[in-house]
Amino acid sequence: MLLNKKILTKGAEDEEKPIDFPWLIYFGMNKLGFSYREVGQMYFGFWADLYETYKKQYNFEIKRAAYRVDEMEPVSSLSAL
Repeated sequence: MLLNKKILTKGAEDEEKPIDFPWLIYFGMNKLGFSYREVGQMYFGFWADLYETYKKQYNFEIKRAAYRVDEMEPVSSLSAL
């Protein structure tokens, strides 16, 4: 069942690509710091959430820029929320 699961590559909605399990394990161990067993027991959705968070942090460290904080508009009443 899981071997037949496919994820879409970014930018190409029509082209499907199978999951590369060795890369998932490599990245989880070397970049995220988990053991082989921990990576193997993770749900794919949880691993994908960790990967997205890692990408944001990596981009922040590489660009060396502060996070952008949007200005909030003043709220006159709670019903306006």
